[in-house]
Amino acid sequence: MFQAPKFLPPLSLMLNDLPANHPRHIAKYLGVSERTIWAWKAAEQAPRPAMLALFWETRWGRSLADAVAYNEAQVHRGLSQCLQREVNQLRAQVEHLEAIGDFGAANSPSWGKK
Repeated sequence: MFQAPKFLPPLSLMLNDLPANHPRHIAKYLGVSERTIWAWKAAEQAPRPAMLALFWETRWGRSLADAVAYNEAQVHRGLSQCLQREVNQLRAQVEHLEAIGDFGAANSPSWGKK
């Protein structure tokens, strides 16, 4: 899950990084008036929720989201590989036990014999 960044780029940098950076488009995206956007630009600061919403639309926010997704995918890939190795080892143990004798298990035949 994402954690909100502690430090955000200045408002002007984030606004300049947006593809549609006209105050009218930003106001529509955030659900505020265009006048509010002009006031925020003049003060070089907006409320934190608005700053966070804008952050995730910038290259910095997208980069952070991509990095988190990539790292999570790597963790799950490693877990999957580890579990596959364990499955292979357990199958080899079962095949070995089947090869050394018929123990008359109640649930025979196993997957290897039909």
